[in-house]
Amino acid sequence: MHIIIIGCGKVGSKFAQVLSEEGHDVVIIDSDPHAFKEIQHGFNGITITGVPIDQDVLKQAGIETCDALAAVTPDDNVNIMACQVAKEIFKVPKVLARIYNPAREQVFHQFGLETICPTNITVDVIRSIVLGESGVTNHTIGSNVFSFKHEKVPKSCEGKKLADIKLKDNAMIFGVVQSGGFVFANPGIKLGKDDILVTTEMVD
Repeated sequence: MHIIIIGCGKVGSKFAQVLSEEGHDVVIIDSDPHAFKEIQHGFNGITITGVPIDQDVLKQAGIETCDALAAVTPDDNVNIMACQVAKEIFKVPKVLARIYNPAREQVFHQFGLETICPTNITVDVIRSIVLGESGVTNHTIGSNVFSFKHEKVPKSCEGKKLADIKLKDNAMIFGVVQSGGFVFANPGIKLGKDDILVTTEMVD
């Protein structure tokens, strides 16, 4: 797939790295040229410095023929605008915006935009851990509902990388809560004994 990523912070750079390693054609855009230092060696994609909502910049990234666009900058407005441009003007089949402000997520859904709000997911996980409540919550991502389950990393998995963890049924690893906070899943994450594993599966 030809995938455009808006924002080269920790999430954007790691997402680009993972997709590149999987063989996808990846273009990552950021207005700050220094942001690309986050990308590890071996990245086979293309980096573009420019305003991510500028149509000329997006055309340079190949938006007219791309399969998907993910906007993951720290700015909700930039993420939403980039997705709107991609969806409405360039008819990109799949767009997704990361949203930091939970209060705005439902509004963006009403505009038909697919979003993910890690703030809500992280808060729910931490709350249930602190209060000792059920470790399962449901969240809407795009147009689908997913069930999220958290559990302390089993002793048998301590020291292993996510790539070596096998889950049953249709579940997949969404991320890990570590001492530094929530981290989206990537194969290279090494699990510690105090980490919390967050898994998810689609709700029928």
